Amino acid sequence: MPQANPTVEPELRALLPEGVALYATRLVHPASRVEERLDHYIHHMPQALAQFGTLDLAAFGYGCTGSSYRVTPAREDELTAAASTRIPVITAAQAIRQALRVLDVDRIALVSPYPQSLAEEGYRYWREAGMTLTDTARVDPALTDTHAIYELTSQDARRGLDALSLDGAQCVVISGTGMPTLRTLEDWYRDETHRRYPPVISSNLCLTWALWNAAKLEPLLPTPMDLI
Repeated sequence: MPQANPTVEPELRALLPEGVALYATRLVHPASRVEERLDHYIHHMPQALAQFGTLDLAAFGYGCTGSSYRVTPAREDELTAAASTRIPVITAAQAIRQALRVLDVDRIALVSPYPQSLAEEGYRYWREAGMTLTDTARVDPALTDTHAIYELTSQDARRGLDALSLDGAQCVVISGTGMPTLRTLEDWYRDETHRRYPPVISSNLCLTWALWNAAKLEPLLPTPMDLI
């Protein structure tokens, strides 16, 4: 995950069962411009994987959704395929795409924690992935850099979710691995009045689900919501 991201490890650890080990490395780049950092991260996945040496891993998760938005879905698939020489390599955005295919949806409402420019690149990414965006919401319209995402809370994710119109949406995607989402998802699914609404998924939820299945943990999980 990106060097200052405080959320990926605790959320994945909370979702994975006992007996499954989680190891992490940091994506590091000194550039002050977020675009430079994100571009470097996604084009250097093999170097990130190499930091584990000969550690016998079952799957490798790339916890930086915004980085994927800087490339097309097709290019993202090429980059992960090139990095998957020993084990499956899965990005959070690819995991969301897998989940949307399993759920058989092509109309989504999207919550983003990003600055305006990166949010717009996310909208482009999902349209190129074949999705229709029925509505979008930015959690903090004043945000200008991704570092501030790491100060957001699950309450911010919930406010973004509540700001959406769900008319016409088949699924709600809460994007971004740096903003906590698990408490929001748990509260949403425990509220029986929400059962008439579309399913809600997030970057970290989908990444955990995709890694679970790629690592062939038992039982295999049909949808990300089976983790909650």
